[in-house]
Amino acid sequence: MRTRLVCCLLVLLSCVKRITPDPGADRTTYSGAALRFGEAQQVPEGTQILWNFGDGTPQQQGPSVVHSFSRAGVYTVVETIRDKDGQTRSSRTHVTALRRTVPMAVPADVRAALLLATPWARMAVHREVAAKLSMGSLLDDLARSVSEGAGFDVLDPRAADENGFDPDKGVALFTVPQDPEALVFAVGTSDDAKSLDAARRLLTSARAVGRYGGGPFKLEDAKLPDGTPMVAGRNAAGENIAVLQRHGYLYLRLAGATDPAIALAGVGAIVPGKGLAADPGFVASARHVGWGDAVFFSRSPDRGAAAAGHFSSELGVSAFAIYDKPENRDLLQVRMFAQLRNLSGDQMALAFKPLLAPPDLASRLPGDAAAYLRISAAPEALWRELSRTAGADAARLRDRIQETTGLDLEKDLIPSFAGNVGIGVYLDASSLIEAVLGEQVGSLDRSAFVVAAQLANPQTVRAALERAMHSRPAADRAEVGGASWFRLGDGAQAAIKNEILFLAIGGPPPPASEVRSARGRKKPPPRNPGPDDLGVLAKVLLPQGQSLGQHLKRIGIAGFDVPGQQNVWVDVAGIVRSVERAADAHGGIAGQGARLFAERASDLRDALLEVHPDKEGIDAELWVRFLAGRKNAER
Repeated sequence: MRTRLVCCLLVLLSCVKRITPDPGADRTTYSGAALRFGEAQQVPEGTQILWNFGDGTPQQQGPSVVHSFSRAGVYTVVETIRDKDGQTRSSRTHVTALRRTVPMAVPADVRAALLLATPWARMAVHREVAAKLSMGSLLDDLARSVSEGAGFDVLDPRAADENGFDPDKGVALFTVPQDPEALVFAVGTSDDAKSLDAARRLLTSARAVGRYGGGPFKLEDAKLPDGTPMVAGRNAAGENIAVLQRHGYLYLRLAGATDPAIALAGVGAIVPGKGLAADPGFVASARHVGWGDAVFFSRSPDRGAAAAGHFSSELGVSAFAIYDKPENRDLLQVRMFAQLRNLSGDQMALAFKPLLAPPDLASRLPGDAAAYLRISAAPEALWRELSRTAGADAARLRDRIQETTGLDLEKDLIPSFAGNVGIGVYLDASSLIEAVLGEQVGSLDRSAFVVAAQLANPQTVRAALERAMHSRPAADRAEVGGASWFRLGDGAQAAIKNEILFLAIGGPPPPASEVRSARGRKKPPPRNPGPDDLGVLAKVLLPQGQSLGQHLKRIGIAGFDVPGQQNVWVDVAGIVRSVERAADAHGGIAGQGARLFAERASDLRDALLEVHPDKEGIDAELWVRFLAGRKNAER
């Protein structure tokens, strides 16, 4: 009997010392975020607690361990208890690791950020588009410098993965308010040790990477004020850099004079799953522009620093997203959004509501325009907002119109407008070259701007024109092609036809006036103005050939009849052809500069910008079309 009691006691003691595995319930986390498994406890002598995380990393041992999953996925975590006598018990749980997107890796208070969600996914398309934008050589040179310094091809996703960088994560470049001069680069990682080694190789190499290259740097271990470890460096020029690894991303404060810890302090405080991705302004912007191949986000400037009376002081958050089109590589799309500080909601909708339905104003203009701007809004409300935001610039525009035409913009024109205006730009390429490269701004007057404005009250405008013509000779007015024509000055003409006001500014000078007759002789009767007298308005009042509206329809451009939508179309290819022809007549630097511009823009066909209001702000889409078959991706 005594022997049986001793045996039972030994069995009970052995059971007490055995530990039951408990890895915890199923959990969801973010890739790169640290998780704790188990809890601190007394472990019997000789007992081992092993953890297998199912992600290919080595087992960890201990009652409580910390682990992070470098990649997104669902993982089976197994806790195994191995007793001193060799017996084992196991239990498992599951962890779902969500992809930690690049906005989650950027501090919420950034001043501005450029985000590339998956830069390696469509590298061939990106390089082809860069070549068409004449940025291919710049991208290749930068990639070559970084690759030679880091020791692998940074454009190759497989090579990046082998060196500890995760091609499924993003890349970011951002600035923070704590150090406005600092620029921070962030890139997703899958292996902290390998990615840090690659960063060390780059920073200690003699390769210069753009203006922020400045190496080699002497590196040493350092810490942020909160104790977060980082690697800091300084080069012979006195520039400072620092590298910080946090939650599956590597951060590099690029070379600068300030203490890198200032810019990186906010990075160390980011909570996984939060960051910029939880900022209301960014969330609203992303809802409008979506997720393109690249997203740029900017916060509103400080009211104290912004100059009063300028557009920048009126902007809230703004963003744009660039979409390379793999299914149509002859097209680039940019979606934009901006909040306005002082205009939103119903007030915004009313400001962009014209008084009348928009007519096809482009069909009233000549077809050889280099650009076309169409405005559709409530005229008085739009001018009020423009005057408030633009300040002195709006006043200069008003004064310039009165000086050129003799018309008061605020009294004679805006109250009579219906809110729909089309402006055609007819470029003189030689004058453009002289103005831009030769700094002869006055020569731009040889280019013409033709305004076609729908009128709500034509009689009021006609009366204003008659007042402006009071001191002009009789030959400066006529009835041409069913329109009333007025020469308001050497550089300005106007006409009214079918409740449309045409206002032409610039263009070639009018022909020299005839010599006055001698005293006593009868003055010759005034003659009807010919095409030379009418200038660019001759193509409006005496149309020949296709109109601008017909040209736009022929090339597949539409959308100019949407009320409240603003449009800008630029014929880039036509401008390039004009500049090429004009460059042949110019020698020296002006001609060389013109030919360089023509070469750089030779792949571009045209661009169309559509702007329309939303109760949250202003939405816009920019479409850039390329000419097929001009440059190849290998460039």
